[in-house]
Amino acid sequence: MALTSYIFRTVWTDWQLLSLGLAFSLPTLAILLSHELGHYIACRRHDLRSTYPYFIPAPLLIGTFGAFIRIRAPIRNRRELLDIGAAGPIAGFVALLPFLFYGVAQSEPVSILEVDWDLPGGLLLLKPGTSLLMAGATFLFHGALPSNTVLNLHPFALAAWVGTFVTALNLIPIGQLDGGHIFYAALGRWQRTTSWWLVGLLALMGFLWPGWWVWSAVLMIMGPRHPPVLTSHQGLDRRRRGVALLTLLIFVLTFMPMPLDLLPILP
Repeated sequence: MALTSYIFRTVWTDWQLLSLGLAFSLPTLAILLSHELGHYIACRRHDLRSTYPYFIPAPLLIGTFGAFIRIRAPIRNRRELLDIGAAGPIAGFVALLPFLFYGVAQSEPVSILEVDWDLPGGLLLLKPGTSLLMAGATFLFHGALPSNTVLNLHPFALAAWVGTFVTALNLIPIGQLDGGHIFYAALGRWQRTTSWWLVGLLALMGFLWPGWWVWSAVLMIMGPRHPPVLTSHQGLDRRRRGVALLTLLIFVLTFMPMPLDLLPILP
């Protein structure tokens, strides 16, 4: 308790530490809020009652488990489902881009020396994973980094990394994730047919990053198959098929097979 009190007093009385934290937390909250506002505005456009966005506080990691809205009316058809499901990831993706590019441009390449896990005195570096989007931005501003070099992320870039991870996670085409909504809206019964195969594929990816085992278990508990809408016979028009393809592109750009990695390094 005394250590917690000391840390609390130190952070809130040291402007340098406080500004560093705000430079990460405020963009992170802005990106997450933009995602949920996309869903909210789409609900309003279709005259569906929903709550305002709520943030879920968390005592660990980034300080929040994300945000959500609750839709208080049944979704009537696949077009509404597509609009609502896609609006959040697209809005969040657009919101994170300026933070990503500015943050990566301000980040500093740092050389590290990896060592054996059993070396006494070594440190563990928690390294954020790299998506195609992050890799492209890094190459744009810093060129090809040597194999023993990592990017010391600016707080804006770290906030954008959180945004890319949340966006990709929501776009996994399973169950009632945003990707599940979009997949069902675009392909109907094919989502229900392939849902268990997709959960199995996600579980196999757990050998790359154990966190995928947790998410595959959560999705199995939630139910990987998407429930039907009130009227499912109406397909998507050409514009909405384009929106579905756009979300697929966003998923490819933001997905990280290994979101986090631990590297043993010399101090």
